[in-house]
Amino acid sequence: MEIGARLKEAREAKNITLEELQQITKIQKRYLQAIEKGNFDVMPGRFYVRAFIKEYAAAVGIDSEALMEEYESELPKVTDDSSIQYTRAQRNRKESASSSKSPAIFSFLPSVAVVLLIVGAIFLVWYFYQLSVTNDAPQSGQQDNGEEEIIIESDPEEPNDPEASTDNEESDNNNGGNSETPKEDESDEKPAEKEPQLNVVNQDTESGEPVTVYELVNPGDSVVVEFETDTKSWLQVENGKGKSFYSQTLQADKSPIQFDLTGEEKLYFRVGSAPNLAISINGVPLTYEVDPNEEVLQRIWIEIGNQTK
Repeated sequence: MEIGARLKEAREAKNITLEELQQITKIQKRYLQAIEKGNFDVMPGRFYVRAFIKEYAAAVGIDSEALMEEYESELPKVTDDSSIQYTRAQRNRKESASSSKSPAIFSFLPSVAVVLLIVGAIFLVWYFYQLSVTNDAPQSGQQDNGEEEIIIESDPEEPNDPEASTDNEESDNNNGGNSETPKEDESDEKPAEKEPQLNVVNQDTESGEPVTVYELVNPGDSVVVEFETDTKSWLQVENGKGKSFYSQTLQADKSPIQFDLTGEEKLYFRVGSAPNLAISINGVPLTYEVDPNEEVLQRIWIEIGNQTK
């Protein structure tokens, strides 16, 4: 019995089809058929004849070494006998063992790279967004970033000077005999109205956003605040009780704007771009006590002096 018939008989005895044998040995069906028919000329080379026969024999439960010795005369000769020992099954086992030894970390590298790219893209979007709004509208969250709001209470009214009262009483007594002075003289002696002034009362540069407190002296019978910009600036206007009059970006085409805040005791301004925003109260320009080129974001309190009723 030839070697091909021997192998075919063993295959059929185990009820293995050629298709199943192809899946087991990874050898193409046409080569398996050629082995069974003894047609070794269709093989890709002499080495593959012996290698495929060993694969076939191992799959159907025949001792491949004994089979090769028994049919040595039927098989084509090869120059390198050692290469016969290397079968496809051995190669698969070695490749599997080699791949199992590879560090598991390499399987995660593609996923890690994708995650890093996504994180990097998100960071760049966030960074450029922050740059675009630095001189526009400071986010409202910044006002609640843990900084304590500084509330400057107005100084209590100074008590009447007792010496001045005494002097006034003495003056009244001395002028008692002149009570019949004409009313025309009293009208001529009225003092001239004093001009309004903005004086710095307090300053705090240690709490993040610098805070400056001004006092408006001699406000007169009205308080009118004007804001003007050539570009744009964030602006927030409130009174001392937190009532909001304006809270948005002031654009150049909407500038200047005025607010009649007569009757308010305190005013609060939050400026997002101090170099680009001019402030005046009753026509008196407000000078930034903190250099606006160094601190573009500033908070300002205005204490209103006694207003003419």
